[in-house]
Amino acid sequence: MTLRQEYLEAASEYLARLDNSYSYFPEDDTPVFVRGKGSRLYDPDGNEFLDMVAGYGALNQGHTHPKIVASLLAQADRLTHTSATLSDVKIEFAEKLASISPIPNTKVHFDLGGARAVEGAKLLTRAYTGKSKVISFHNSFHGRSTGSLSMYDADTFHHLFHSPRDYYSASYPYCYRCPAGLKKETCNYECLNGVYDILEENKDIGAIIVEPALGARGYIIPPKTFFKKLRRICDKYGLLLIDDEIQMGLGRLGSMFACEYYETVPDIILLSKSIAGGMWPLSAILASKDIMERIRPGTLGSTFAGAPLGCAVGIASIEVIEEEQLCRRSLEYGEYFMEELHKHLSEFPIIGNIDGIGLGIGIELILPNGEPATEEAQKLQLTALRNRLLLQRGGPAKNIINLIPALTITKAEIDEAVLRIRENLMLVLGEPEVIEHISSVKPVSI
Repeated sequence: MTLRQEYLEAASEYLARLDNSYSYFPEDDTPVFVRGKGSRLYDPDGNEFLDMVAGYGALNQGHTHPKIVASLLAQADRLTHTSATLSDVKIEFAEKLASISPIPNTKVHFDLGGARAVEGAKLLTRAYTGKSKVISFHNSFHGRSTGSLSMYDADTFHHLFHSPRDYYSASYPYCYRCPAGLKKETCNYECLNGVYDILEENKDIGAIIVEPALGARGYIIPPKTFFKKLRRICDKYGLLLIDDEIQMGLGRLGSMFACEYYETVPDIILLSKSIAGGMWPLSAILASKDIMERIRPGTLGSTFAGAPLGCAVGIASIEVIEEEQLCRRSLEYGEYFMEELHKHLSEFPIIGNIDGIGLGIGIELILPNGEPATEEAQKLQLTALRNRLLLQRGGPAKNIINLIPALTITKAEIDEAVLRIRENLMLVLGEPEVIEHISSVKPVSI
């Protein structure tokens, strides 16, 4: 019995199967990791994996970045926790975020994770506008807490959480599969008509919440002017624009804040994941002084929110992005990654679309009739895992392979990833049941 198998037996005995660890792979294939460095992970038996998930975007700076580790150790030796009182590093980190924020007169609130930040944005919206509901978008993902579930259409969870439906849902611009059946070049943003219809029919809406690109739902990239159009709608109707950058911010799309790529200034920016380099559960809400001061002190917070350890690694995490020019690197290496993917994968009919910005890339698998190749994407993810390549799968139909590598990835590792994706795809396409499934689907007539 391998060490991994021993760990899995212990996990089966003592761990509840309620979290993501058990939701992607069969139990016997669930990986167990004991060490990470850069873009590599290692299991208890010393096997090396190439990581194209980076903690779902929590490790933009890579696994165990030495500067971030050093900051954690130094702070642990100095001050770890202050509860409700202030620490020097909490003030310094807030000052740092405010200094780089695109929002004028930014104030910062720290909390424990992305869902908590979303809930905080909801409370700020109600306090500032007097209106409780928001417009969110189909297939968006803002967290699994009751408050965050009340802001998007996640029917998978609603029946368990019994969360209130404090949202109206509009179509996200999924141009490859346009919900209106139009072409990107001539659609004239038909999907936004749904937003206007909602606003004309309902007067209890205080904000629009949006991801700069869909993350957990498949790295679906909107047209660049989409955010500007949302900004104009919010200005016209007196709404707040909430920019959920929990997965897409801090260099992922090639700029410190994803909204900068879209040349748009939102009212509220939500950050988490790689804000603390994967070393501490931390999130931040950025908004103007006018918005932040509508809620009295003590309304938001948690025992460990903005703890000295989290803020110390947060400062180091931002410094790593700046000093190593990870935003520029994300754009440059993302373009290279996309070119290599097109070069090595486009010959396969199952590859329907490859799209991305920076180092956030989605590969959509399709059947001969254009329908989602969900089973084949699942097989590709599992086959790659068995061959020590870690991939994430998303999309409305779970047929998109999300590539979310650390922004510190090298070109050699990109080359390796592309070739290994190709090799694993060929293995999947050679499986008899896959051949039978694909051959049973009638191609689309032209």
